[in-house]
Amino acid sequence: MGRPDYGLSVSTSVTLIVTPKAAVDPDRYTGAVPPDILAALRASEQPEEAGLWCPRSGPVRLLFHLSGPDRLTAGQRLVDDLRLLGYEAELSISP
Repeated sequence: MGRPDYGLSVSTSVTLIVTPKAAVDPDRYTGAVPPDILAALRASEQPEEAGLWCPRSGPVRLLFHLSGPDRLTAGQRLVDDLRLLGYEAELSISP
């Protein structure tokens, strides 16, 4: 007999992390997202709002919190698509 299903579900957070091609000044960031990244997000029906991650070393990165039941699959496709466009991109997955 397997484990009982109590109707509980675990929500997984999927964040797309993209290093822009041009340096971003976090003090002057207006929320603008490069058009090719926007097009990829729209094609995957994902939110277009970006957050910023300013690590202690290295460039500022754009963060996109993905949504929907297929957010992991969409995120993996976005990483592949954005890398083909010359961006550094990765996913952060947390329970």
